[in-house]
Amino acid sequence: MVAAPHLGTDGVALPVVHDSFDAFRKMYGARGGEGFLIRPDGYLGLRDAPVSAPGLGGHLALTFRT
Repeated sequence: MVAAPHLGTDGVALPVVHDSFDAFRKMYGARGGEGFLIRPDGYLGLRDAPVSAPGLGGHLALTFRT
C-alpha cells in the first residue's frame, strides 16, 4: 500500500510505504478517498473513488475470472 505522508495506517494488514515526496499522488493525480490498483507492468488497472472492497473484488474477479 502506498499511503500519503500524513495518513494513519495503524491496523492495515498490508505492507505500507509512505509517499513522503508525494510522487505517487503527482504521477497518478490521486485525490483523497481514491484507491488505485497498479499492475506489475506499471499500468493502472483500477481507479476507484471512493475506494471500496466490492469495487476491488469485482475488478479482480473479472481479471482472474473467478
